[in-house]
Amino acid sequence: MSIWACPHCANPLIFSERSWSCANSHNFDCAKEGYVNLLPANKKRSKAPGDNPDMIAARRRIHEAAIYEPLSDALSTIVSARKPNHALLDIGCGEGYYNELIVQRTPDIAVYGIDIAKSAVRLAAKKYPANHYAVASSMHLPVLSASVGLVLQVFSPESDTEVLRVLQDAGYYLQVGPGPRHLWELRLALYDKPIEHDGLRKTLEGATLVDAGNVNFGKQLNNGQLRDLLMATPFAFRGHREKRAKLQELDVCDVTMAFEWRLFQKRANAPA
Repeated sequence: MSIWACPHCANPLIFSERSWSCANSHNFDCAKEGYVNLLPANKKRSKAPGDNPDMIAARRRIHEAAIYEPLSDALSTIVSARKPNHALLDIGCGEGYYNELIVQRTPDIAVYGIDIAKSAVRLAAKKYPANHYAVASSMHLPVLSASVGLVLQVFSPESDTEVLRVLQDAGYYLQVGPGPRHLWELRLALYDKPIEHDGLRKTLEGATLVDAGNVNFGKQLNNGQLRDLLMATPFAFRGHREKRAKLQELDVCDVTMAFEWRLFQKRANAPA
């Protein structure tokens, strides 16, 4: 059974002949790559919301180079140990890197991913046809209430209210963000006075923190990988332009990768 809900009326969406429809006759055609666009025009912030195609392509090259592999291994271990029921929803799934590696370790779970960037969802659906992807807003999830066993969010905006609504009782929310000194060498190179990232929160109303941890490692990047990393992050537009140009000329660069993760479990009496 699918978890998709109509973004207009919240009724369940039923798939038939390459389109999704609800009881109120709202219809959504599948793209040739297999994904569905569930982002109504009035929920768009721009004509092409989300990361641009250059950022998404750079991020895919980073992932294909296994630069973030220690993080993906850690997340796969966390999810497989919890064995969530029925479905995993990846909010801000990008081109599908993390959710695909997770399903390889937990093959009995159905994987759903949403992202507001159509070009990212297109790449994910084309490469991972066994998973389910939709263009959608993370603030207004086109997902049935209490239909998801685990929500994953890696470096993406989200709505706590929506996360708790779609989670089943005792379902898990795995939140991932930057550690204080994530990409610290790049910050040193780009800013006169770099500031550390704030730590992830430790409380979520309606849920209990059941586990937490860090993933820290270093990587030596060649020039192409360094340029891709800059393009795939907000550093593509921030910092001093002259300093960024100088950084892009480096043949190699040692970079600190630092992540924090929090695993919350929805309480039975939480609103849904």
